[in-house]
Amino acid sequence: MFGFGKKAKKPDGIDVLIIKTDEAKNRNFYQVAFPSVVANDILSMLQKLEKSKMNKPEFLGEIGGFRIVTHLEALTGFDILDDADTEGHPVQIQDFANMLLRRLEALEESGKLGENEDLAFIMGELTMLRDGSFVPQN
Repeated sequence: MFGFGKKAKKPDGIDVLIIKTDEAKNRNFYQVAFPSVVANDILSMLQKLEKSKMNKPEFLGEIGGFRIVTHLEALTGFDILDDADTEGHPVQIQDFANMLLRRLEALEESGKLGENEDLAFIMGELTMLRDGSFVPQN
């Protein structure tokens, strides 16, 4: 683990995951932003999905085969220096969860996904993230 000294605990900060994708057409990575107070739960769920057999393009589309490469913690601000570059803009966790969930729901409806506890857990977590019930509202 590489660190820059003691981490400031800022429950009102924002965490950002840098997620590398090999299959994405318009980007090489996603910056996924979410409130620091729920970082452990979100990171744990996405790591579980990352290690699962569902982390393949045939299941998750262009996000399939993703790898979480960096976790930036408790940010209090950031500047986007190139507005024209989509990779420079963080994706809110609700939008990222929606992309994943739409893909999984379509596969489930077509019968291409079997029943298993990991899938049910991940889809439940993604549903809560998409609907905003997982992330505290201001």
